[in-house]
Amino acid sequence: MANNKYREYFDIDERYFPCIDDAAINAGAPWENTYPHSTFIDMLTEMERALARQNNGKTLWIEGAYGTGKSQCAYALRKILEVPEAELRDYWDRYEPLKKKTDLLEKLIGHKKKGIVVAHRYASGGIMSARDLFFAIQESVKSALVQQNVAYLGENTLKESIIAWLEDTDHKLMFNSLLQNPDKEWEALFSQSTADEVLNALRRNGEVKSLVDNIFRLADKEGITALTIDSDRLIAWLTDIIDRNNVRIVFIWDEFSDYFKNNRESLSEFQRGAALVQYKPFYFIVVTHEPQKIYVADNDRGNQSKVSDRFISIPIVLPDNIAFDLIGHAFTVKPAAMSDWNTLVDGDLGSQTSSARAAVMKATNITNHQVMKDIMPIHPMTALLLKNIASAFKSNQRSMFDFIKTANTDDVKAFQWYIDNTGPFDDHPLLTVDMLWNFFYEKGKNNLTSDIRLILDTYQQQQNLREDEKAVLKAILIMQAIDQRLGGTIDLFKATEQNLSYVFAGISSGLDVSCKNLAKGLKEKGVLVANPISGGRYAYAAAVLAGDQAKIDNHKKDVRQNSTTSKLVTEGGLSTVLSLSPALRLRFESEPGTGKIMPVTAADFTRTINTLRDKTTGWNFHAVIAFAKDEAEAATFRKAIRIAVADKQYESIVFIDALSTPLGSEAFEQYVDFSAMAIYYQGSNNTSSRESSDKAKRVLDQDWKNRIYNGQFVVYTYANQEGEKLGNGQGVASVLQSIVTNRFQQIQAFDFARGLTENHHKLTQGKNSASYGITGTTKSSPVNGIEKYLFPTLLPTAWSASKYWENPATNSLPISKIKLDIDKRVQLAFSRDGQISIGEIYDFLEETYGFAPCNLSAFIAGFLLKEYGREPYRYSDSSGGHEQMTEDKLAEMLGNYIGKSPKPTYIVKMTAEEMAFYELTEKVWSIPANSCSSAGQAAIAVSTKMRNLNLPVWCLEEVDTVGIFDVVQKYIELVQKEGNEAHKKAVEIGKIAAAKPSLADNLFALLTSENCQKGMREYLRSFEGGKVIQLASAIDAENNVLADIRRLFGVKHSCLWDKQTGEDEIRKLLTEYSVVKESNAILNTTAHSLNETYKEWRERLKFIGISCEALRAKYPAFVKVIDILLKIYKQEDILPEQLKVFHSELVANGAEIREILINDRRVFAEVYEPYLEDLSDSDTADVKSKLQTGLFELPKTDCNVKVKEAAEEFRKNQLKSQLFRLWKDKAGTKNPREWSSRYRTPILCCVPEAEFEKAKKTFETLNHNWGTDTEIKAALAFLESTTLFDALSDDAKRNAAFKRGIVGEYSALLPDLDKVRDTLARISVDTYDWRDNPSVKGKVKQLAEAEYNAGGSDMVLRKIDEMDDAQLKQYLKRLVKDSITVGIEILANGGGK
Repeated sequence: MANNKYREYFDIDERYFPCIDDAAINAGAPWENTYPHSTFIDMLTEMERALARQNNGKTLWIEGAYGTGKSQCAYALRKILEVPEAELRDYWDRYEPLKKKTDLLEKLIGHKKKGIVVAHRYASGGIMSARDLFFAIQESVKSALVQQNVAYLGENTLKESIIAWLEDTDHKLMFNSLLQNPDKEWEALFSQSTADEVLNALRRNGEVKSLVDNIFRLADKEGITALTIDSDRLIAWLTDIIDRNNVRIVFIWDEFSDYFKNNRESLSEFQRGAALVQYKPFYFIVVTHEPQKIYVADNDRGNQSKVSDRFISIPIVLPDNIAFDLIGHAFTVKPAAMSDWNTLVDGDLGSQTSSARAAVMKATNITNHQVMKDIMPIHPMTALLLKNIASAFKSNQRSMFDFIKTANTDDVKAFQWYIDNTGPFDDHPLLTVDMLWNFFYEKGKNNLTSDIRLILDTYQQQQNLREDEKAVLKAILIMQAIDQRLGGTIDLFKATEQNLSYVFAGISSGLDVSCKNLAKGLKEKGVLVANPISGGRYAYAAAVLAGDQAKIDNHKKDVRQNSTTSKLVTEGGLSTVLSLSPALRLRFESEPGTGKIMPVTAADFTRTINTLRDKTTGWNFHAVIAFAKDEAEAATFRKAIRIAVADKQYESIVFIDALSTPLGSEAFEQYVDFSAMAIYYQGSNNTSSRESSDKAKRVLDQDWKNRIYNGQFVVYTYANQEGEKLGNGQGVASVLQSIVTNRFQQIQAFDFARGLTENHHKLTQGKNSASYGITGTTKSSPVNGIEKYLFPTLLPTAWSASKYWENPATNSLPISKIKLDIDKRVQLAFSRDGQISIGEIYDFLEETYGFAPCNLSAFIAGFLLKEYGREPYRYSDSSGGHEQMTEDKLAEMLGNYIGKSPKPTYIVKMTAEEMAFYELTEKVWSIPANSCSSAGQAAIAVSTKMRNLNLPVWCLEEVDTVGIFDVVQKYIELVQKEGNEAHKKAVEIGKIAAAKPSLADNLFALLTSENCQKGMREYLRSFEGGKVIQLASAIDAENNVLADIRRLFGVKHSCLWDKQTGEDEIRKLLTEYSVVKESNAILNTTAHSLNETYKEWRERLKFIGISCEALRAKYPAFVKVIDILLKIYKQEDILPEQLKVFHSELVANGAEIREILINDRRVFAEVYEPYLEDLSDSDTADVKSKLQTGLFELPKTDCNVKVKEAAEEFRKNQLKSQLFRLWKDKAGTKNPREWSSRYRTPILCCVPEAEFEKAKKTFETLNHNWGTDTEIKAALAFLESTTLFDALSDDAKRNAAFKRGIVGEYSALLPDLDKVRDTLARISVDTYDWRDNPSVKGKVKQLAEAEYNAGGSDMVLRKIDEMDDAQLKQYLKRLVKDSITVGIEILANGGGK
C-alpha cells in the first residue's frame, strides 16, 4: 500500500489569518469573509443604535473567549464603517442572514454618509497609567483623522503641544539648560542632548512613548504644566474635533484586557473617557477576552458601576457551522493532486465516518455534506472538540486556529506535524480526539486550571498501558474535561460507549470496534469509573478520589502559615526586579555577577542596612529595595524607611521603595493554590508536582515581578529624604544612573552609552580589551566595535584622529578632558622620575573618574594611553626588566593590573609611494587604518572588499567617466599576485596616487555596489545582443538578473577571474533562463528561476505514477530529457553541459512532452496494460490514485509490482465492498460483531451446526475488514446461500438462540433473558465473544446459583412433593445414570438402609 503523506495532497493556505492583529491587518487580512452569525448581527445592530443615539448614551463592549473570532468581528465592524458604500453592499449581498437585514444596511449607510471617523488600536499591555491611556487615544484618533483626510485636526495633540512649546525660543533655551545642567539628572535620562534633538525625535513617525515618558517626568519635577495631559484636556480636544468637523468618532481598541490588569487600582479616568459618549458621538469600543463583569466587579464599586453604565456587552460566539467552514477553508489542495484527493475523500476516507459524521451534523445543525468533506482528514468528532476547546480551556490561550497553523516540529505535534507524518493509507488515517493530547495537554498544560489538571493528570499516573488503551484513555479524559467545563451542554462530549464509537469511527485498524471493550477494561483496572447519566446510560470518567480536596485544603493552610514575605521575595527572585542595565548592575549589585540589589522586608530591614553601613564604597554604590506582602505591611514598613533615610549614618545607602505593589491577596491565593497542588502530587506524580511548583513560582517571579517593575516606586537618599516617585522600573534606573553620574560626571559618556552590552561591563579579557583600545584591530576582543558608541564624534577612524584632545571641534569631549588630565599626570611623573607606573595611572582613573574593573574600562584606558605604545617609549618592571615598548606590551600591562595587583610595571619611522599606496587603499576600499602591514595583506583585504561588491569590478569600466579604470585594473592585478610582485604593483599604484591628489575621492566614488550594478546593466545591454535581458523579461525575472549574476560570482575566488572567464559564467545564465522559459510553456507554470522550475518539474513528476525506466522504453526519442528529469527529481546536480542538452531537447520535443503530461492517465493505462485488464478508465484512475507518489524514480520492476498489487487490491476491494453491502442489506449492521452488540446476542449462537464452520470464517472476514480473495469469495458464497438471516431478523428466534447457547441448562432458573444480558454487559468481554467464554459461563452459573439459593430450591422440593413413588423412583434411576455424584452418595450411605 502507498505511504503517501497528506502534505503531498494539500497545504495550509498562506492567506489563513486565524489571529487578527496589527501584523495580520498589515499583511492584508481579508474582512469580507466574516460570516454574519447571530452575535455578529447583534453587534452591528447595537452599533447602529449607538450611532442613532437610541441606547441611552452607551457604547459597545465586545467580549469573547479565545478562538471565538471576536477580533475578526471587531475588524469587520471597522471595515463596515470605513469602506465605500458599493463594497459594503457587495458584502451584504454575499450572505443570506444579511439579505434579511436590509433596513439595518440602509441605516448604517445613512450614518456613514453623515461622516464617521474610525480609529483602531491593538493591545494595551504598555498602558500603565491614565496618562498613557490619554496619550494613546489621542495619537490613535489623530492618525485616523489624517488617514481619512479630515480637514480640521483640532488644537494641538499632546505631542504637538510639546513640539509647539519646544519650538518657542525661550522654552528651547530653558529646556537646553535643563538637559545640559550637570547637577540635574536629565543629562543622564535623555539620550538626546538638546531641545532640537528632542524635536527631531518627536517629528519622526516612530515610537516615541519612552521619550514622552521622560518629558512627563521632567515636566512634573520642574513644574512645567504645559507639558502634560489629563482627562479634561483629552475630552476638550475630542469635543473640538467632533464639533468642528461635524463627525462621529468610533474608536475600537482590541485586546484591551491587559489595561484592566495593569490599572485595577482606579478606573475613574477610563470611565471619564468612556462617559463622553453621553454628550458627544465618541464611541470608545473595547474588546476583551473575559466578560465585562470580570473586570468591573471587585474594586472601587462606585467607579465600576459607572463603568458598567457606559457599555452594552456584546458577547461573540462562533457558531459550529462557521467554525467547520473556517477549518475547511484553511486547507488548499494542490492542483496536481486534486483528482486523486477527491477520489479519496469521496471514497474510503469519507465513507468510514458516516455514523460519526451524521451525529456531528445533527448536533451542529450542518446540512451541507461538503462541509464535512472539506475538513478531512480531521475526524468529525475531533473538529467539534476543536471548536469548543478554546472556551473549555479558557486560560490556555489555545484554539483550533492555533492547532491548525502551528508549524511542524517534532516537539509540538499539531495539525501540520500530523499531515507531514500521516497519509490516507495508514492504519490510523484520521486525526482522532486522542491526537489532540500533545498540543492541548503536554504542550499547553501549564495554563490549565487545577480542576481540569486533576482530570488530565490521571493519565500520567497509569503504568503499563498498551497503545490502544492509551488512545482511548486520552480521548475519554479530553471529553470529560471539556464536558465538565461546558457544564454538560453538548451531549456528544459525554464519554458514553456510543460517543466513544463515534470518536473512533473509521479507524479500521481495530479501535472502531474495540474502543468500548478497552474502556470497560480500564474501568476494571480502576483507571476509570462509569457514572450513570440520563437515558439509562453510563459515562466514563477519571477515577479521582473523593477525599483529595480535603488533603489539598490542608496543604493550603500549611503554605499560608509558612509563607513569610522574605520567603516569597527570595522565591520570586525579586532582587533582580529592576532588570538594570549592565552598567548599573556593575555599580549597584550586592553580589558580583548576579545583578541583584539587596532585598529587604520589614523583618530584616534594620539588620541589613546596618551591615551595609559598615562597608566602604569606591567606584560602587549601596542600595536596598523594599517589598511587602500586603497593604498593611507596606504602610508600616514605609514609616521605618523614612526614619532610616533621615539618619546620617545611612547616607551612603540608596533606599528603593517598591511597597506600592505588594503581592496582594488574590495573587497570594494563586500562589497558595499552586503550592498546595505541588505538595499534593509529590511522590505520586512528580511531574505534575514540578509543574504546579513552577506555576506557583511564576506567580512570584513573573506576575508579581512584572507588576512591581511596571508599578510605582519611590527612591530615597539622604540628599532627597522626601523621595522621588517613579512610574516604573525604568524610572528607577534613570534615578540610579543620575546618582552615579552625579558622583562621576565624565562616566556618563562611557558607562551609559547606547549599544553597550553586558560583556562590556564584565572583566573577562582585560588585555584584549586594552589592546583593542590601543590598536582598534584586536580580533578576539570582547569590545570590538565599541568605539562607535563611545566616540561617535571621532569616527570613522577614532584611532587616527590626530590629537583629538587639542582639536577645537573635539577638545570638549569627556574623553579629551580625561586624556588631558592623564597626559598632565604622565608628563609630571616623567619630569620628576623619568617613569610612571601603570598602577598610578589606573588608580587615578578609578578614583577620579569611577573606572570599574571591566572590559569597558580596560578599553578606554588603552585608548587613552595608545600614544605610549610605541617608540620612543619603553617598558620596565620592578625586577629590572627592560624592552622595547610595543602596543601588545602596553595592553599586557593594563590587563594584568585591572582587577589584580601584580608587580609594578612602568612606562619609563616608510617611503612616500608606500605611504600613498596604503593611504589610498585604506580610503577607497574602506579598510581600517594601519591594518595592512604589507602589500600582501593589502591584497587580501582588497580581495575581500571586491567580493563584498557581489559583482565583478571589471564592469566598472562601463561607468568610468573620469578615466581612472586603469587603477582599478591594477588592483585586479594586485589581488592576483603575492610577495615581491604584489609589492611592485603596490608601488605602481602609490606613484599614481601621489601624482593625482583627486584619485582617492574619485576611486572611492567609483567603487560602490551601486556603480557595479549600473555597470553590469550597461554591459548586459550589449552582451550577446542583450539576450540575457530579453529572456529575463520573458520569464518575468527582470528584477532577479543581478541577483542571479551575484550568485554566479559568489564563489570565493571569483575576484581572480578575468573578463573572459566572467563572460563564460554569464553565458550559463542564458541557458538557465532558456530552460525556465521552455519549461513554463510545457508545464503551464510561471516559474521565474531555475530552482522554481526544478520544483515545478518535481511536483508534476511526483504524481505521474509511471517509472522513468518505463517512459524510456515507451519513448526512446526522449531518453535524454527523461534522464535529466530523473536527476532533477532526485535533486542531483545538473552540470552546465547537461543543462544545455536539456534545453535543446525541450525546444525540439516540447509539444510531445506536454501531450504526455496532459494525458498521463492514458499513458499510465498503456504502460501498465497487462495489470489493468478488465478495468474501466475510472477504475484505472482509482488504482492510480491509490499508488504512492514518487514512482517516477523507482526501478521499472518495482513499479510493476506496485501497480499490480494496487490493481489486485482494487479488485479485492470490489469483492470486499460487494461482501459488506450484502451483509449490510441482509443484517442491517456494519459487521457480525456490531450485530451481536446491537441485539445483545452472540451471533454464532444463531448459526445451525451444519453451517457453523463456514459462518465462523465468514464472520471473521467481516469483523477484521480484511481477507484473501479466496476468503472473501467464500464469504460471499455463504451469505448468498445461507438461510441464517431468517433467524437473525426474528426476535423470538434470537432469544431462543441466546437461551440455548448462553443460558443453557439454567434457563428454568433464569427466565428473564434481558437481566442476564444486562449483567454480562458489565464485564469486559465483547458480546460477539460471549459464546464459550469461561468468564461468561462462570457469570451465568453465578446468576443461576443466586436464583437457586434465593428460592429456586423450594420450587424443586415442591415438584418432588407433587410426584408419586413410582415417578420418583423412575426419575431417580434416570438421574443416577446421568450423574456419578448422586450414585456415589447412594453407595456411601448404604442405599438408604
